[in-house]
Amino acid sequence: MAESGSTNPKSQSVVPDSALGGLKRDLRNYEDGDDTNNFSIKKSRTTTIENTSQGCKKIVPLDVKPLAIVEPDTPKLSRQFWKAGDDDEAAPVPLYCSNDAAVRVHPQFLHANATSHKWALGALAELLDNSLDEVSNGATYVHVDSTTNKRDGKSSILIVEDNGGGMNPSTFRECLSLGYSRKRNLANRVGQYGNGFKTSTMRLGADAIVFSRCRGINGNNPTQSIGMLSYTFLYETRKCEAIVPTIDFELVDNKWKEIVYNSTEEWVDNLETIVRWSPYLSQQDLLDQFNHLEEQGTRIVIYNLWEDDEGKLELDFDTDPHDIQLRGVNRDEKNIEMAKTYPNSRHFLTYRHSLRSYASILYLKRPDNFRIILRGKDVEYHSILDDMMMTDEKTYKPTRSPEWPDQDEMVASLKLGFVKDAHHHIDIQGFNVYHKNRLIKPFWRVWNAAGSDGRGVIGILEANFIQPAHNKQGFERTVVLSKLENRLIQHQKNYWSSRCHEIGYAPRRKQKNYESSVTETSRPFNNINVVRASSSTPAPAPFRTYVEPSGRYQSPQVETRERSSDIKPQIGNHGLGTSSFKETCSVNLEAELQRVKQESAKLVSELKREKALLELQESKAKIQNLEKAQREKELLELQLKESKARIQNLENRQEGVSTIFQQERARRDVTEDALRRKLRDASDVIDGLRKQVESFKGKRML
Repeated sequence: MAESGSTNPKSQSVVPDSALGGLKRDLRNYEDGDDTNNFSIKKSRTTTIENTSQGCKKIVPLDVKPLAIVEPDTPKLSRQFWKAGDDDEAAPVPLYCSNDAAVRVHPQFLHANATSHKWALGALAELLDNSLDEVSNGATYVHVDSTTNKRDGKSSILIVEDNGGGMNPSTFRECLSLGYSRKRNLANRVGQYGNGFKTSTMRLGADAIVFSRCRGINGNNPTQSIGMLSYTFLYETRKCEAIVPTIDFELVDNKWKEIVYNSTEEWVDNLETIVRWSPYLSQQDLLDQFNHLEEQGTRIVIYNLWEDDEGKLELDFDTDPHDIQLRGVNRDEKNIEMAKTYPNSRHFLTYRHSLRSYASILYLKRPDNFRIILRGKDVEYHSILDDMMMTDEKTYKPTRSPEWPDQDEMVASLKLGFVKDAHHHIDIQGFNVYHKNRLIKPFWRVWNAAGSDGRGVIGILEANFIQPAHNKQGFERTVVLSKLENRLIQHQKNYWSSRCHEIGYAPRRKQKNYESSVTETSRPFNNINVVRASSSTPAPAPFRTYVEPSGRYQSPQVETRERSSDIKPQIGNHGLGTSSFKETCSVNLEAELQRVKQESAKLVSELKREKALLELQESKAKIQNLEKAQREKELLELQLKESKARIQNLENRQEGVSTIFQQERARRDVTEDALRRKLRDASDVIDGLRKQVESFKGKRML
């Protein structure tokens, strides 16, 4: 595109041949659409034409406005995680793809691989695991923090830093490689597949840059390495294979010197790529990041964090200055308010959206000298056992299975009990299942009863004999896991049915069918002054009230039994005869029946009041739901109007851009015509000068 310019046909001057040749060459490049020579025209009194590829400047008598050469649009990566894997069909095909026999890892595999993490906090836990594994190499802390991207000055970046042993150049490349792990089958190490770092960083943001410093072992010099795993770089430069630029330094004579493997040009190219696509503006900015690591450690910087459908960051850094929380479906405001009222249930109610809450229960045991620091404040270790009461302990040892050759390890100590807030009858239950000290299944709800059965029962166990899934948010579905699940259901049912009455629920009769939704509790007669004739005399029928799992009473029923014979008189110290005994028994029975009728009438009136109250509550709930639906409808209508307005605005802008483009094209044609006229005028001037020179030469010869 070019801006409009004015021409001055009267202005003529002498133009050297070299200037004319440069002008013709630049005009030819301009006509061919080639902007590789950075062709530009700068307006001044005498216009300067620059050709930076040849490093020359020529003066021509032009008086036109500058021409702007626009580079072709490059595809932009979506900032929403679940849309980042979609490729634009109109985008250019990836570069540097050849037809040789090599099979490459496509950049989109990085995104596809990260989709194994459905939960962003699970991805953050992967990075905490890597830092905890470095305790054996001297790690004493891991610090998770956020800061501002220096490149744009406004977007947030996530930092995970520890002071572990760091990585030398060899292990550094192993870390950035897909599928390689030295932790496979090591004791007390959760990581096995060599995939956690890649999936977790790519799940949290589109790009990550890693700084690692190693002391140097076995007589080797200390080293420090920088590597960039950038999905944005690979996507927008249309690479057809995953390229991870890395650079290394070695400490020699107290100075950090570059480690060059193939060529200096390749090292410099990697550095330029990292600076171009990272949050840091220069090589010095990159090296300054090692000041945070002191003698050893690793610093992971994740940037271009993913956004939700509303354009907000998926990670919430604003609600709590000492926490990282999630927006969206994982956040329940009702649970957050309940957590303030029921502190012993706080972790159950908040772990889904709060990293601080989740990290406090992430490990069954945490080393005493290891700290998890979240945005400048320590995460306090919390044991679920502290939230339990009436604790019972069981030992789980399944039968021998071909899936696990070492039968001695197929033992788990199960501790279960009621949460201390169970008296409030809030719906909290589940088992925290750990594997090698790492929480895999938080509050796993194995028993889904129809009513309130099982409510309030929580448990904890460590099952090292079950293989965790790749994302460490569940276990592989095997026969061993199915057996464990069935046993946990059985233990929870037995515990609930035997102790639920201690926290205010109606006692449950132990039955073979634990799924029965109706249980009963008996209330015997009290203060019946009946003198029994013998121990074999049948007792009066009990008064039974049926109670649903929700705690709601049903109509009372009185059971009667037919007597096979009259009550036999008992003659003894009481001195009562047969007739007096019958009269006394009849009077007592009538009084008891009268009392039962009164209690029944009272209970019926209470039930009626409760029914009326429930109907009133249901009416209020319906009204609230209708009001909520109305508000949601109004909100959706407002959003629809805003969307329509935004679409109209975009259409108007598109029309404006199209108009401007057409105007610029017309101006370019005018400028091109002016250049051609100037070129013809210059050619005419040169031809005239040549004729004058030839005539002067002819006169001198004469």
